[in-house]
Amino acid sequence: MSIVLIKSIRERTGLSLKEIKKAVDAMPEKAEEEIIDHLRKQGVLKQQAKQDREVNNGGIFSYVHEQKLGVLVELKCETDFVARSGSFQTLGGDITLHIAAYLPKFVRPEEVDQDFVEKEIEIAKEQLKQEGKPENMIDKILEGKKSKLLNENSLITQPFLKDPKITVNDRISQAIQETGENITVARFVVFSLNS
Repeated sequence: MSIVLIKSIRERTGLSLKEIKKAVDAMPEKAEEEIIDHLRKQGVLKQQAKQDREVNNGGIFSYVHEQKLGVLVELKCETDFVARSGSFQTLGGDITLHIAAYLPKFVRPEEVDQDFVEKEIEIAKEQLKQEGKPENMIDKILEGKKSKLLNENSLITQPFLKDPKITVNDRISQAIQETGENITVARFVVFSLNS
């Protein structure tokens, strides 16, 4: 698999490395144009284009677990028609349930609080030093830990509760394909009794 090919497709399409790698793996002996055509046929590029459209409608979804834990989620879409659709309503319920189970701290990795990351990385660094890891290895290990930390604490990058083979973002992408509209999680809040 050519890194140059993947990079070129990424620059042209703006797709994630995961989507591009999947297409390249499915068509290993194909040229760049054929791979992009394959992505278009799969609807991936169409979905990517939808993600740039404004979301001014949507709904607030809630879930309460045994009156001890509550979740509110603001889920946005483009039209009132989709906001009332079964697909959108199911997605809202799925996401609130997921949040109650996994307790993410942020919606997206780029929203993760830097103070939180620095504190966690500093703790991990001290643990690695105490374990006797060589200095030149510590930075590489910490880079991996940082990536894992961002993904574990961000809603959209967590493995989806009802199907851990996909992420929450993949589940949202499924709803985007079903409804034909851009859908995004604007924000969420978790209430926990005595915390």
